[in-house]
Amino acid sequence: MAKITKQAIKALPVGKELREGGVIYRKGKTGGTWWIDYYITGTSQRKREQIGKDGRTTKTEALKALKSRQGKIVNGRFDIAETDKPILFRDFFKEYINHAKSNKKDWSKDEQRGENHLIPEFGNCSLHDVTPWLIEKYKSKRVKEEAAKSTVNREVALLKTVFSKAVLWGKTRENPVKKIKQYRENNRRERYLTEDEAHKIIEAATFPVKYFILIGLNTGMRRGEILGLKWTDIDLEQNIITLRDDKAGSGRKIPINSFLRNTLDAMPHIDETYIFAGSRPGEPVKDLRFSFDKAVAASGIENSKTVLPHTLRHTYASWLAMKGVDLFTIQYLMGHKTIIMTQRYAHLCPDHKRQAVEQITGVFKNTTVPIWSRFPESENHTHLREAVSA
Repeated sequence: MAKITKQAIKALPVGKELREGGVIYRKGKTGGTWWIDYYITGTSQRKREQIGKDGRTTKTEALKALKSRQGKIVNGRFDIAETDKPILFRDFFKEYINHAKSNKKDWSKDEQRGENHLIPEFGNCSLHDVTPWLIEKYKSKRVKEEAAKSTVNREVALLKTVFSKAVLWGKTRENPVKKIKQYRENNRRERYLTEDEAHKIIEAATFPVKYFILIGLNTGMRRGEILGLKWTDIDLEQNIITLRDDKAGSGRKIPINSFLRNTLDAMPHIDETYIFAGSRPGEPVKDLRFSFDKAVAASGIENSKTVLPHTLRHTYASWLAMKGVDLFTIQYLMGHKTIIMTQRYAHLCPDHKRQAVEQITGVFKNTTVPIWSRFPESENHTHLREAVSA
């Protein structure tokens, strides 16, 4: 029986296979796969099991899997359910998204992250084949592609959620992401736009993304909140935008300033329901990211790659802080559940803090400032010693 060598694999025609003991290598059009073949003791049942794709799985790993199965059979611990046809990550992710549509408000973000990044990387792997090592390689790859570490963290967090569901639903036994550490994020220095940068982006933007930017900068609303805005959410008589179901789950009311009022008045009613109408009547547009990125790039501002739609929200909060608005008001306007999230903007309002402390000076308006040099030298030392000893 010929051994499975690199030379033999290279010479093997597509559609054929090599066998070495109970290990099998099958060559396909897009690459090879490793299989193992064995009998279940006490029965006449023969089991052929796919172990993994070539490049992700090796001959040594296939041999280890074979010995593991044989060992369990001998010891009476073999569970045939464990060897059923492996579930591909791409197939299970579809199941997860169907579940998320009914249970998560922001399921579309999960779908987008999965289709753009996770499925291209892990889609053809079985759930059992996704290992901590593969995930670490994915993290490094994304960073090399200049993805922000916070972005990579969100993708890995989604991967962890998907595998948690797979374990819960009995599709796999372990969650490989539990062993993965996320990148440390520096959230205290969020990117925000200067007034000049904002004007340049607005000038470079086309419609309807120009309206999207203006609403974001004047309300601090999240991307999904803006795109999901309905005409019935806007009360121009009371100058209020009502978000009935925001991320916090409690909803909030956002005041409309005079500029935003004029902007909303000028927007065309393309759809009777949504402000940002999609291609189908009665549905909102899914995303304006391409148009947004195009406007940012055309604006010519520095570090344009760091400007995301979410930057508009940080800019709104940062401008409020720099204008002297207190953090509790910013917390309400941003819809933060706790003040901790809002405190990241505290460093932007030093003038406001100084103005607050300055209010204390009114207590001492009739008090003369004591001048140390006016005391006799000996008396100075006496007072100093008394102060120290006290």
